Formats: sequence, C-alpha cells, structure tokens
Amino acid sequence: MPQDVIAIICDCDGTLCEDTSQHLVKQLGLDSESFWSEANARVGEGWDVPLSYLKKLLEDTNKPEAPVLTKNELEKAGNSVEFYPGALDFVQRIQDEIKEEDRYREANVTIEWYIISSGIESILRATKLQGHATDIFGCAFEFDLCGRATAIKRAVTFTEKTKFIYAINKGIFGTELRRNPYRVNASVSDENRRIPFQNMVYIGDGPSDIPCFSLVRHFGGEAIGVIPPDDKEFRNPYWLTQGRRITAGPYTANYSKDTDLYKILYRIVSGMAEAIVENRNHRIRSAPRH
Repeated sequence: MPQDVIAIICDCDGTLCEDTSQHLVKQLGLDSESFWSEANARVGEGWDVPLSYLKKLLEDTNKPEAPVLTKNELEKAGNSVEFYPGALDFVQRIQDEIKEEDRYREANVTIEWYIISSGIESILRATKLQGHATDIFGCAFEFDLCGRATAIKRAVTFTEKTKFIYAINKGIFGTELRRNPYRVNASVSDENRRIPFQNMVYIGDGPSDIPCFSLVRHFGGEAIGVIPPDDKEFRNPYWLTQGRRITAGPYTANYSKDTDLYKILYRIVSGMAEAIVENRNHRIRSAPRH
C-alpha cells in the first residue's frame, strides 16, 4: 500500500469553534449555569462527561412545557455555528500549496480532514464542516418517528476518540465503522495500514484530547495544542503542556494564512509529504529489475 495520505484530525469545540453543545443549550432556552452545574456534578459521581450532558439534555427537554429536543433543533443549532478565523478552509489551503510542488503531486500526496468530537454529531454535520471534512465523528441520539430525541445512541468519551483514530489508521471508513464497530479491532500489518500514524496531525484544545495527543505522538505523529480565542483565563494550556503531550503550541486558534498556527501546520504537513516522496523513491529504487 502506498501510504500517501496525510490525515489532519481535529477536535471541534474550542478547537475550530465555540462549544456547540453550549450553543444548543442557549438555543433551547435552558439555564446554562444550572445545566452545566448539574451535569458536572454527575461527573463527580462517576458519570463520563459526554454521557452526563447528553442525559441532562434528554431530561430537561422531557419536562412539561420544556423545549423539545429534535433533529430540527440540532440542525438549527449547527446552521448558526460560527467558526474561528480560517478554520473552515485551512486544510484546503494546505492541500493547494502541497499540490503546487511537482514532487508532491507526482507522489500523489493527498490530505484528508477528520473531525472527532465529544459534541453532538447531528449539530456538527449541520455546520459548514459538512462541506469540507472527509468525515465527522461525534455523539448521537436515537430519534422517534417524529424526530424527537429519545435515547443516547453513541457517546464519544475521551478514550473513545482514539477508536476513530485507529479506524482512520487502518483504512476503515466511517460508514463501515458505524455499521460494525468491532471492525476497528481487525489485525492489519503496518505496511497495509492506509494512513500510518506518522502521517497524522492531531489538533485539540483541552483535557479531552490528551488520549489522542498521546496515541498519535507515541506512534510518530504530531500533536498541536490550540487555545480558544475567547479563553482569556488561559484555562487549558496547563493541561496541554504537561508531560510533553504536544509537539507544538499551544497557539491561539486562528487558522488564517499568516498566523504562527498555520505556518507550523504547513511545515509539519510538508515534512510528512517529503517523507512520503522519499519512501516512494526508495520503493522505486528497490524494485526488482529484469
């Protein structure tokens, strides 16, 4: 397998845009302070963070005279999400620059963009990400025939995020993974893995990204920490910088062309492209001649 694909893998909330779940809570007219206070209290009782807030959403929207949590409400929330500067097209810009180099183009170097989030997938798919990202993985609800959320179908916890990275690594596409989650455990030799870890860049902003940072870095990939532009208290940099979890950053989450974040991203990706070219040339030189 040529292994000529580079994967840029991003968290979403706080990495590419403001918290989409908080956006939904406000849209539904729920009291934000009370909602998150109660959801966080459950975490102290042993609940996983995503399960706690998803369960709280179901409870608060099933009370008499409460707003109804429906597919339409989730899509409405997604439609109104605004992204950080340059966040929607930075991957395409990097891809365009890579394609300008003859040696990268000849080696068929391509970039894919994956979103792995503890946010709600229906919201994320209703944003403009849907037109840009290769695939989007997030939490999900089960809906009744009227489109009302009735149960938690999937919760993407901190370590659950790594499942999707392994799937990307092994070349298991999202449609197959959702139908058969056990497929991620398939044994695949290193040379047959579609996107090796050393061809991965993971971008995230906080504690929920630490397992992904550790996994990608451990196997030779790169991890970049970012700080939400509105994080005036610098709450997350401590978590990002402990234990050498990231290889670069944290940078302010501004993906515009002339920012330090964009420059380091391009430098990392172009370095991966160079390695792909060198591996390709090595295979050509090593091929048996008759």
